[in-house]
Amino acid sequence: MKILLIGASGCFGTEFRNIVKSSNIKLKYYSSKKLDILNFDFLEKKIKKLKPNILINSSALVGINQCEVNYENAFSINSVGALNLAKICSKLNIILVQTSTHAVFDGNQSRSYNENDKPKPNNVYSGTKFLSEIFVSSICKKYYILRFPTLYGQRQNKLLGFVDKVIIALKKNQTLKIASDKIDSPTYARDAAKALIDIIKKKKSFGIYHLSNNGKISYLKFVNELKKLLKSKSKIISVKDNHFKSLGFKPLRTSMKSKKVKLRNWKLALTDYINKN
Repeated sequence: MKILLIGASGCFGTEFRNIVKSSNIKLKYYSSKKLDILNFDFLEKKIKKLKPNILINSSALVGINQCEVNYENAFSINSVGALNLAKICSKLNIILVQTSTHAVFDGNQSRSYNENDKPKPNNVYSGTKFLSEIFVSSICKKYYILRFPTLYGQRQNKLLGFVDKVIIALKKNQTLKIASDKIDSPTYARDAAKALIDIIKKKKSFGIYHLSNNGKISYLKFVNELKKLLKSKSKIISVKDNHFKSLGFKPLRTSMKSKKVKLRNWKLALTDYINKN
């Protein structure tokens, strides 16, 4: 099995590379900057030369504010890039794995979202990621679309996520304001990477998969658990999510679960991550 990974320096890409080291999978990987998914001709030539069985597209422009401001880049990287890869993979009979996000849901239902729930994107980021799903599922016969919640884990790049920033602040015993009404399924990227390898090796049915640690939790309770694990002296102040200004609509409840795969509980995963780091 030969896999080509694009977007290898982010959280999921980094943890996927770490997992593959202990397997018999042949992996070739590039950061988004090193392999331009918008240059169709160059991209097609490169993929033909590498001849992967599976291509994982983990490149993305993420973040609500960043995408609202740089909406042209967001559509290019998140949507057009996926379109290019879908065309090439379909033509070359390559399995395409496209990463996506829980942000494609509007957060208006109380229960966790599963693969059968209908996406309702409501900002540039979620819209561009949902469009990538449409391109891939419409063009490719052999594909996996992976939706992730908030991820944490090792990363090669310096683009810190929510959990990274919180850990840094907690280690410095800084006061934090955290939303009590923001509900998520924070997930260890290493667990998500293991789940993808299992899906691939077992040749599970093509389609959409929600890869998240089991359970849902408010950001406030999650950060308090982190504080306990890190033995931090930080003061945690409870606020509402609208305390944090946003340039686009922010869904409040985007916890996820899967009807197809099951990952371990979020608390077990978080404890494991902290103990390893």
